[in-house]
Amino acid sequence: MQDPVLHQAIAAWEKSSDDPMVREAYFARRKAVLDEKAAVREAELRLREAIQKGQVEGRTEGKEEVAKNLLAMGMEISKVAKATGMTEDEVKVLNE
Repeated sequence: MQDPVLHQAIAAWEKSSDDPMVREAYFARRKAVLDEKAAVREAELRLREAIQKGQVEGRTEGKEEVAKNLLAMGMEISKVAKATGMTEDEVKVLNE
């Protein structure tokens, strides 16, 4: 090992790794970093789920609005169901 800077860094690392306080601080910091990464991943997953749920709810509300408009125009329940992809029972509930 000819590089004095590398030799000094390794010596400092070996010295600090023998110190229980330094080792404990290292593991505490490592745990904090890993916990933060896990929290970010959890938040990203929850956000994706919320977006997907919102999209599904939006499509459902859109279908219901179209169905109500078609019913108001006098279209038959079976045709409204077919046009919107809803079941006839779902359309009947909207018609009530």
